[in-house]
This record gives sequence, C-alpha cells and structure tokens, in this order.
Amino acid sequence: MGKKNPKVYRLSISEDESHRLIRSLRITPLGIALTGITTFVVVLGALYALIAFTPLRTTIPGYPDAHFRREAVNNAIKIDSLESAITRWKLYSENLSRVLSGDTTINIDSILVAKEAADSLAK
Repeated sequence: MGKKNPKVYRLSISEDESHRLIRSLRITPLGIALTGITTFVVVLGALYALIAFTPLRTTIPGYPDAHFRREAVNNAIKIDSLESAITRWKLYSENLSRVLSGDTTINIDSILVAKEAADSLAK
C-alpha cells in the first residue's frame, strides 16, 4: 500500500476585472489547522501580555493596585499596635484592681516580654 497523499487546496487571489493572478497559496487541511491553532495561541499570548504587563490589569475587578497593598500593610501594622496597647491596658487594669484589693502586684514588663516571645513563636 502506498503513501496516502493529503488533499491540497489552492487559494487564489485575482483581480476582478482582468482576472490577473495576484497571489496563489497551496494549503492542506493540516496546514489550515496548524495556522489556526498558532494564530489562536499568539493572540492569547498577546492578550495575556497586554493585561499582565500594563496598567490595564488594575481594571480587573478584585485586583489590588499598589495603593491598596500599602494600605493593607499599614492597617496590619496599626492592628498589631492596637492589640499590644489593649494587652497593656488589660494588664494595667488587672494590676490596678490587685492594688486596690490589697493583693500583690504583678510585674507587667515580664508578662509583656513573655507574651511578645510567645507571639513571635506563633507567627
């Protein structure tokens, strides 16, 4: 059994009035498929590059820009400071209530150092 030749098609572009041949292409179905797939991949890659590497990406809903990222970091730092201040106030109020009731006071600095060490190990 011999090798099966694929069908070859000719795409010709000619001038309408004089029927002069301007361009002629010989194509196969496999060539058409490969050209279509290649074109699709190139267009998809160009679209991805356009969105990923230009400021156009900030138009995507939910995509944070640099300003929002900075704000999130600043808010996280503020929350950490507020949590630390609340802990100090709780220890202060407990120490004050111990003083008023006549019990022995606790050393706030040693508790804060121990709590910060435990927090740093938990992260």
